[in-house]
Amino acid sequence: MISIAIAIVLVFSTAASMAADDRPNVLFIMVDDLRTSLGCYGDRLAKSPNIDRFAQSARVFTRAYCHQSVCGPSRASILTGLLPDHTGVWHNRNRFRSTNPDLVTLPQLFKNNGYCTRGLGKIFSGDELEEDPESWTVPTVLKAQGWKNYTKKRSGEGKGPPFEFADVPDHGYPDGKLADLAIETLGELKRQSEPFFLAVGFFKPHLPFNAPKKYWDLYDPSAFDLDVPRSRTTGAPQVAYPDHLELAGYQGIPPDERVTADQARELRHAYYACVSYTDAQIGKLLDSLKPLGLEENTLIVLLGDHGYSLGEADHWCKDTNFELDTHVPLIIRTASMNLPGTATEALVEYVDIYPTLAELAKLTPPAGLDGRSLLTILKDPSTQGHDLVLSQFSRPFKAGTPEIMGYSIRTQSQRYTRWINWESKKILHEELYNYGLESNDPKTSSYEIESENLVGHSAHAATHKQLSQQMDGVLRDRLRPVNLEQTGKSTKRKNKR
Repeated sequence: MISIAIAIVLVFSTAASMAADDRPNVLFIMVDDLRTSLGCYGDRLAKSPNIDRFAQSARVFTRAYCHQSVCGPSRASILTGLLPDHTGVWHNRNRFRSTNPDLVTLPQLFKNNGYCTRGLGKIFSGDELEEDPESWTVPTVLKAQGWKNYTKKRSGEGKGPPFEFADVPDHGYPDGKLADLAIETLGELKRQSEPFFLAVGFFKPHLPFNAPKKYWDLYDPSAFDLDVPRSRTTGAPQVAYPDHLELAGYQGIPPDERVTADQARELRHAYYACVSYTDAQIGKLLDSLKPLGLEENTLIVLLGDHGYSLGEADHWCKDTNFELDTHVPLIIRTASMNLPGTATEALVEYVDIYPTLAELAKLTPPAGLDGRSLLTILKDPSTQGHDLVLSQFSRPFKAGTPEIMGYSIRTQSQRYTRWINWESKKILHEELYNYGLESNDPKTSSYEIESENLVGHSAHAATHKQLSQQMDGVLRDRLRPVNLEQTGKSTKRKNKR
């Protein structure tokens, strides 16, 4: 009887071990401030050979959108599967656990199901005070000692120049060090018995646009002259533009960010150099999987946390509901499917990522997520996505309760944005854009830029009415905004742990 019992135990333990071995690992790669400036997205300027090669064996989502075009709120929506109105994270200093203390994040779901979860670089936030220890098996590494943005000696206090290109090796800047650490960590995870969820958050191309000189030298400076109108979108309300000017905080940049043509050319050049630099680091990381024997059973997600503007329509950085700021790169390669690199034009949102990874790993996600799994689109790129996707941004951009909120819905060809008073819900401004009528940036070919607000144009009255009614439905049926005042904590910074 004892031998039979032992045999049964061995059978079950072997089965459990095999089940664990069959579970996919997850490599979750986030890139800070990366818009679709990649060759695989049709950008003719970008030199991104490593991501482009990866895309050839993955599903490229050409119509993916973030929910708020700034890092903290966007990352919160990705990693919680909830819209900003449901976490209260409308600003980088808001914390989702203040309004949802028992929330289970995406990496936490894997951790709770036997995965080793590790976070390296910028994942939830670029501030150590806003990390989420509940999500990880071991404490995250945001930046290690000696990881400095600048390598050259600089003068003055505060932020330095907006870009730097020192003649140093890749590890002369933090992303090179991060790639080395991530590869080392993969080696450690390989030696463990449990599957892993490894999140790696690269810092560039976020300002300052600093990268080794060899990546700057990849490009012809004359290629970065703006070929699109630099004037603001005709008829767009003032509230559509940021009240927080990020670029203006760097040395040599005018307070109103009205840079010269030469400055604009250099800034765009520097941004693309950073894209190529980070692309090289991602290439090293992806290339390390095969020698470690991890390539066949590792699910890979590569994304930018939000889009970005480089002077188009007189706007720099992000913080808007415009197309350049909300349109994002999203590429997924699964461990179990044969994805021949066929792209999909299905409309998808960042809250869709959480239920997708849960389903791929055969995990049960928490109830009440705001997205839906993309598994059918991964299987068949012709599958229909959402009818429309939602983005938003609050004004003023501060940690407290919003005063004004701009909600924006994007269909395959149009965008409708409504700015409302947060308390009274009164409509303050509306915007309507038809991208079929817009001209693309001729050099890059892949960017849609709003030229004129069509609200009030009789020829577009029917479209305006239709999208306004759809917005009514979104606000009524999809959103249940939290109240920060009820928690009293979400805008306060916690003491250092």
